[in-house]
Amino acid sequence: MKKLCVLILILTAVCVMMTACNKSENVDSANVFPVSTNEDSLAVTMGDVMPFYDNGVMNIYHLRNSSGNNPNFYHPIARITTTDFIHYTDEGIALNYADEKDPDAIKSVDAALGTGSFIKDNNGIYHCFYTGHNDKGLEEGLPHVEVIRHAKSPDQKTWTKDEDFKLYGYEDDFRDPYVYLDSEDNCYYMLVTTRDYASGGSPAVIRRFTATSLDATSDEWEFKDNFFINDEGDYNMECPSYIEYNGYYYLAYSEQGNNRVTHYRYKTSHDDPEWHKFARDSIDASGFYAGRLEKAGDKLYAFAWCARLAGGTTGGFDWGGNLVTHELVQKENGELCAVMPQNYKDHFTHKAAYKSVDGKDLSDYTFEEGKFVAFGASELAQKVTRMSFTVTATGNKGNFGLSFGLDGAFNNRLGSAVMAFDLENNCVTCYNNVSNKLRYGNALATVGYNYEQGKTYSVDVIIDGEVISVYLGGDIALTARITDMKNSNFAFYSNGAGAQIKDIAIYE
Repeated sequence: MKKLCVLILILTAVCVMMTACNKSENVDSANVFPVSTNEDSLAVTMGDVMPFYDNGVMNIYHLRNSSGNNPNFYHPIARITTTDFIHYTDEGIALNYADEKDPDAIKSVDAALGTGSFIKDNNGIYHCFYTGHNDKGLEEGLPHVEVIRHAKSPDQKTWTKDEDFKLYGYEDDFRDPYVYLDSEDNCYYMLVTTRDYASGGSPAVIRRFTATSLDATSDEWEFKDNFFINDEGDYNMECPSYIEYNGYYYLAYSEQGNNRVTHYRYKTSHDDPEWHKFARDSIDASGFYAGRLEKAGDKLYAFAWCARLAGGTTGGFDWGGNLVTHELVQKENGELCAVMPQNYKDHFTHKAAYKSVDGKDLSDYTFEEGKFVAFGASELAQKVTRMSFTVTATGNKGNFGLSFGLDGAFNNRLGSAVMAFDLENNCVTCYNNVSNKLRYGNALATVGYNYEQGKTYSVDVIIDGEVISVYLGGDIALTARITDMKNSNFAFYSNGAGAQIKDIAIYE
């Protein structure tokens, strides 16, 4: 009996330990900026995202940043899923590029895959319209390098390509189809990124095609019109998405140009003949690329990716990175503002005991204009970290904010990067190559913002691995990549700015 009691106690202890471990694993598995997958512990990043909400699940289809042994074969379309934007499941590859082992694969329209979209028909069948791409296509006798393709699935697990579906444009630049049902016009529309060489010149356009069924052949998709013509430049408008939300009609697309941001335009009615834009017509900045809009219930979200850095630890953005999600709040005039998803605030509620250099709790900081000061704090842990505080500008000079990558708990030093609330230049900017208080290097990403002196703004920050999103005043978001945030000290600083930081709270 005594041995049995001991055994029961041991088993109970083991169960408690296992439960504790499982809880810890569940907590540690929280991931707000996921990659595509982890293969053999190596993170495989993602590119263009194709969000699709279905039965309470957000399916994040995306281009996986992986390739075959031959450089002509790359970018399978993969899927991760989530119900809370915090825990993600890797569902694997949905659609793959052509089989390299096939000697005729080099002639395939699917040698590489490009962005598309997903939709479900009235019979519960899922449809994917995507871009087929072949860098050697012209050499191999294909009409063009790019073509719109179609695949179907009964369950989003097994996809069958329609090998006969090949919708070509009249030139090589023809991609990123976005298909939606227009209930008012009682038809399906397909938006395509391309250029209008046929009309003279070569303006960048988003063309619209129409069909009465998702099972229509490529010949049955008819050209409707140029849905939108670039109204501010000559860059391609990549990865379009179109959605109605609370009486407004939004078109989002990304600038394949100098600014590299996700823009949006709007209409006030379905048949409004003109597109309109706000003074701030972008969602986030260059760290949030190829953004697409998608509704989940009564909420609207924007999904994009934050790229790796071209220099590895510094430099500008490259291709492929982590998923980034913003919740979008609609103002009375229809303007869309990126805010932290409410799920983040509801999940990350455990207050972390971060300390200042002198061992005290982080408190309020008042900065005097014209002076440099930095208050060092603890090392950032590896887990997801959420911060909240308020900022108030008391002057219009200099900049202040957060500095990361300090190599110790030091006051009056800057780390290798700063997220700067810039009062002098009316913006929020990330610099990731900071030498000292006089040399910030080139800006990695920036969003314009007009500060009002004496007005207090709320700030929300979410950090996961190398990626950080800062939300200011319920108006804007700035996403960037800072490679040495974790396991390094950070600081609140001011470089000549008159400002106050108050109500600091940090959660894990």
